[in-house]
Amino acid sequence: MKTELILLCHAATHAMKSGLFPSADDAIDELEQARLPKLASMFQPDSVITSAASAAVQTGRTFGIEASVDTSWNDLDYGLWQGRSIREIHDEDAAGLGAWLSEPGSAAHDGESLEALQTRVVGALERHREAGVTLAVTHAIVVKTVLATVLDAPLTAIYRMDLEPLSAVALTRSGDAWRLRCKSSL
Repeated sequence: MKTELILLCHAATHAMKSGLFPSADDAIDELEQARLPKLASMFQPDSVITSAASAAVQTGRTFGIEASVDTSWNDLDYGLWQGRSIREIHDEDAAGLGAWLSEPGSAAHDGESLEALQTRVVGALERHREAGVTLAVTHAIVVKTVLATVLDAPLTAIYRMDLEPLSAVALTRSGDAWRLRCKSSL
């Protein structure tokens, strides 16, 4: 049996639509609720895991399978910036925001750097070697970090990736390596 890991970005939140740094308590935006039922027909996973964030847990419930929470898939820790607007942070600490947006080792917000996030997701990937199809509901920055890692790209490559809410990426396990798998929508 093959090993497949589908990484799904959770549904949009009000914070995302308002230009705020996320917090774990952000719920799915009311307008996004209508999009969720379509997910159940798009994916038929054997198991579902989610980050601990409310939006990820809410998205994970869509599949009708009891989802387990795995904090390895949690969003980046935004530290002092959590829940605040990007514009506000720019006005207050443009140099810190600029460093964070260009240097993977930066933790200008007293939170988690992208390098630290990469270490965390590498561990999560190593633990998900079991056969079957697992769907992990997580955050765009986490998925981008996984992609950079799996493709052996520099971590700065994430600055060139845009992932929309409810977008998915599939990985398959072949021996000791993960491979990116793009499926046809036809």
